[in-house]
Amino acid sequence: MKKILPRIGMLIAILGILAVSAFAGGQGGETTGPVTVTYWTSYPLLQATVEHAGEKYMAQNPDVTIESILFPQRAMDEKVAVSLPAGEAADLIDFACFQIYPYYYNGYISEPPEDVVDVLKKSFPSFTLTSATDPVSGKKFTIPYYVSLKEMFYNTDHFAEAGLKGTPKTLDEQMEFAKKLTKRDGSGNITRAGLDLRLSGGGFGTFQKFWTQVMVAYDSWPIVQKDGKWTAGYANKTGYDSLQYYMDAIYKHKVEGLDTTSDAQGFGLEASSMFQRESWVVGYLKENAPDINYSVFLMPEGPEGHGGTIGNTQSFSVPNSSKVKRAAWDFGKFLLSPEIQVQIYDESGWQSLNMDADYSALYKESPALEIFMDALDVPGHPVYDYENIPPIMEIHARIADRLMIAFKDPKLATDRKALEALVDKLAEETNRILDDYDLLAK
Repeated sequence: MKKILPRIGMLIAILGILAVSAFAGGQGGETTGPVTVTYWTSYPLLQATVEHAGEKYMAQNPDVTIESILFPQRAMDEKVAVSLPAGEAADLIDFACFQIYPYYYNGYISEPPEDVVDVLKKSFPSFTLTSATDPVSGKKFTIPYYVSLKEMFYNTDHFAEAGLKGTPKTLDEQMEFAKKLTKRDGSGNITRAGLDLRLSGGGFGTFQKFWTQVMVAYDSWPIVQKDGKWTAGYANKTGYDSLQYYMDAIYKHKVEGLDTTSDAQGFGLEASSMFQRESWVVGYLKENAPDINYSVFLMPEGPEGHGGTIGNTQSFSVPNSSKVKRAAWDFGKFLLSPEIQVQIYDESGWQSLNMDADYSALYKESPALEIFMDALDVPGHPVYDYENIPPIMEIHARIADRLMIAFKDPKLATDRKALEALVDKLAEETNRILDDYDLLAK
């Protein structure tokens, strides 16, 4: 039997369906009188911002109480997988568009009203409309309100110390910069990585960074559409070269190490000179590394001039089981307003999307925020998002697991045939997953 729901939480979801199937796809009656709108998120800074926004909203709407609840990321995923089919989820769920899509596909998510969609059409970038659209029906199924756009942070003092002028525009230039930025001790161990590539960590996110760092630049894609269905798009030279770039960085050029302190923490500790991340790092550095001098540059292009970045769009969705849909959508619309969008960018660091808002005051204090916002509309630097198909998370998570093992194998740096065989095997696994969902292009 072909699968529809993601395998993660599949059994739990089925049990929930059997227990309370009446909720699936139903609208439910609206609660009258004073109501409480619950909001779930896994981002601490955003949760605090939503609480502040909720205070403003409640002052204007005294019959509505906004209750914002924070979960760790994995717990949030599990909570949604259990509660949505059971009709017991929050009234507003903060998930990426591609994460919530399988639940919409299976009838658990309500379609947003036109007045909310109209705000997107008027004031938000066009790619957000695509991210929020069901590819089957063409209908909107969620409302984007911030984005985790990825660009490159760099330490300006390190660049000056190494005599580097400007920023790298291509992957080759980036590697040359990284060589000059890397520092080692007397034993040859890396004490400062020239380029932090995210070699381990949050699984799914590890492949997301790989996709952004090299695959986009090599014009290589996790999946590509063919005849209305999908197939792995990286079992070719573009995919091989993408992995080769990482293996060369680790074992040939040695600008990155498996044991170096990485991510925002490593950058803040000056254990790395360049790394790819989202706008929230600006707030992190302000709090944890206030003396570091840094800026941001756009993701480098590949050898054929292809460039761009990944901007997985975060959204809020209202379950069909919610008894307070009108109030939930109204508060959601409030979150899209210019005033609250500025507040979100300021307080949480997550990149807002309302292009009619005035962020100029934030740019004066944190110039990097302006670079991120400008990157939403740079010619030749498109913003890509995940495909809205039910197994997309499973596909990316599985590739991530395999890549994190591959990064530890030095043989792959010098044995091109072994590297290509590994990539081909990964693509076969991607295609098996697509076939499980009857989505594989034959």
